[in-house]
Amino acid sequence: MFTLLRKEISGFFSSLTGYIVMIVFLLANSLIMWVMPGQWNLLDSGYAGLDTLFVLSPWLFLFLVPAVTMRLFAEERRSGTLELLYSRPLGEGAIIYGKFLASILLVLISLLPCIVFVISVWVLGETPGNLDRGGTAGSFIGLILLAAVYSAIGLFASSLTENQVVSFIVAAVLCFVVFTGFDSVALLPGLSSIDEYVTRLGINDHYRSISRGVLDIRDIAYFIFVTVLFNEAARISLRRSSVKKPLMIIGAVALVCALLSLLNIRVDLTEDRRFTLADPTKKILRELDKDVHVDVYLDGEMPVAFKKLRRSTQQYLDEFRIASRRKVSFSFINPYEGSVAAEREKYQNELISRGLMPVNVMASDGEGGKTQKRIFPSMTVTCGKTVIPVNFLRNNPTLPAETNLLHSTEGLEYEIIQAIATATADSVKRIAFIEGHGELDEIYVADLTLELAKFFNIDRGTIGGKPGIIDRYAAIVIAAPKGKYDEKDKFIIDQYIMNGGRVLWLAEEVNVNADSLPGGSTVALYEPLSFDDMLFRYGARINPVIIQDAECMVIPLRINGPDGQAQYVPAPWVYYPLLKPSQDNPITRNLNRVKAEFANSIDTVGRDPGVKKSILLTTSGQTRTVSPPQVISLEEADEAIPQEMFTAGELPVALLLEGKFRSAFTNRMTESIIGEAGKNIRTESKPTKMIVVADGDIIRNEVSWNGGVAEPMTLGLDRYTMQTFGNKDFLVNCINYLVDDNGLIEMRSREIKPRLLDQARTKEQRTLWQLLNTVIPLILIIISGVVYNWLKQRHYNSVK
Repeated sequence: MFTLLRKEISGFFSSLTGYIVMIVFLLANSLIMWVMPGQWNLLDSGYAGLDTLFVLSPWLFLFLVPAVTMRLFAEERRSGTLELLYSRPLGEGAIIYGKFLASILLVLISLLPCIVFVISVWVLGETPGNLDRGGTAGSFIGLILLAAVYSAIGLFASSLTENQVVSFIVAAVLCFVVFTGFDSVALLPGLSSIDEYVTRLGINDHYRSISRGVLDIRDIAYFIFVTVLFNEAARISLRRSSVKKPLMIIGAVALVCALLSLLNIRVDLTEDRRFTLADPTKKILRELDKDVHVDVYLDGEMPVAFKKLRRSTQQYLDEFRIASRRKVSFSFINPYEGSVAAEREKYQNELISRGLMPVNVMASDGEGGKTQKRIFPSMTVTCGKTVIPVNFLRNNPTLPAETNLLHSTEGLEYEIIQAIATATADSVKRIAFIEGHGELDEIYVADLTLELAKFFNIDRGTIGGKPGIIDRYAAIVIAAPKGKYDEKDKFIIDQYIMNGGRVLWLAEEVNVNADSLPGGSTVALYEPLSFDDMLFRYGARINPVIIQDAECMVIPLRINGPDGQAQYVPAPWVYYPLLKPSQDNPITRNLNRVKAEFANSIDTVGRDPGVKKSILLTTSGQTRTVSPPQVISLEEADEAIPQEMFTAGELPVALLLEGKFRSAFTNRMTESIIGEAGKNIRTESKPTKMIVVADGDIIRNEVSWNGGVAEPMTLGLDRYTMQTFGNKDFLVNCINYLVDDNGLIEMRSREIKPRLLDQARTKEQRTLWQLLNTVIPLILIIISGVVYNWLKQRHYNSVK
């Protein structure tokens, strides 16, 4: 068998055809990956990875592998040496599998020069060596398994004819059909009910998983079975013995592979385990009893970075589909499909009306130019009649585009599974906005309310001193109260917390009437909160000071120009700090900055070991505070404050409290407050959590008036710069964290290591690396051929 293997390899390298085949394969890879501009060019993509190689190889193998295998039996038939081969003391299995192993080895030899690509990406990394070694190794394993199947198909094609050209064509067509043909067949209308099963018959469905570095025993079993199937089919086509033995081998291998497929063994070789779903995700997907369909609108012509985000989205959805046992299906839809511009515009506007938010980017126009285009990094999750819109792009204007897209990838699992959990839930949790104490009117929290309504039932109402009235709510929101909470309402909220209720407090101790500012000035007054004693008992204290921050928003300031005409210029307004989200908490990780207005600071108090305290939002390090009463004038925006006066450092503005809290009504005569309901009170809470924010304006959206009708603006939108800050995302995450009992939001802490190329180096040395990766693989093949033939000639001379 191994003698036959050496014979086949020697025969391949003894002819010019073998070298031409390898050179064409390597040259095609080099030109597409390093020279030709486009989405497959590694230098243009900016990412330190070999995804292009593993996407292109199945298609380039359609040429390489048939060229390697076309002569294996066809040449034996044509020259009449097949009979001579069978006369040797070789079994049919030794002949078949000897030639098969030879073809595999030849394909691997063709891949060896690709090590130049690996070294180049390794060296060119922003941090040298930041290539994902585990994922790359797993992807190469996928290429080897793919080469094995293609080689078996090529061997079978070669056994059918004595004409090498016919063998090449048959092998190429068969490989194409087995690789992608089943995907096309699955699209036939009559097969819609079993399209998933039809797709799984093809190579593409199994190779796609392995090519990203995930080894699944079911995929490996598939490759083994198909390889053996075609090798045994080649044995049958040679008609040298009964078909009984090949059929028995095929049956035995099919049985073993079927048993292996029952095992749920998956190994994620990527270094950051990016394709390993979190346990809460797996639990939800395993327990799905309804079909869920995901439509992703990130498709069509777009920049390379967005194509990578699209590929990551598809990879995650593949994992969801597998983990859910095919309960989750998905499709990609191009919002630009259709030949009529008006219809495309109408369709895109419909997507926007459904809550899917586009971004404007520069993309190819298909004619070699660039044009501005709307991209929809969005999806809808549908279960029955429930449709949940999901916008998964994290677009922080202070970060590079590559970092934003990386953060978007990190949050994909959470965004998708949260939508699936909401769409498939048998009951919907309820959230209440408390009224009756001067809280913000509904119109000023309308944008947040509409966003939360995608996931929860939202109510508004007063407590009115009625015990138990808020007990049915998963969480309550207290939004910027200006009035006083009486002892009855405070007691009801306290006992709600003691029974495991969750609260989002947004309040401040200093009242500033911002509506008076356009007139020139306003006054900041100390107005203590009526529930500050409760917050103190729970572990937080809002300080009666106003924060001034050097890192702040700008406001339009009116000045008189040289010609006496009024002009508006942007001026920093230190009373509107831009708060920094903590990167160590899943609530605030990867959020944009949060804009605040006349914010107070917050302190932790007490040393209760049963309460965990985490800071969510802080100011910058250049701050100072002022105490009420204080006159605040717009003229201050025109007066630069010396930097040395900002000495307060980072000040916390939002705080998360978790654990068992002590009641604020312990040792009090509660019966005199609320009657019979005050007899049996809880003095220690069940494990629960609350969030305290020392600025009520964080939740307030601006309102525009159109023909006398009030319309809420986007929460966090600065109407002057048109920049959207992270207020809405922060508050939505706060509510999700408060009501989440299965740890879903913890997935926002997932971190994927950025693997980028050194942009400066790739730009300066572009030509050098293009030449190295195009020429060196060819030189290696030529040198190998020269050395091989020299050694061969030397061996023959020594024998003579």
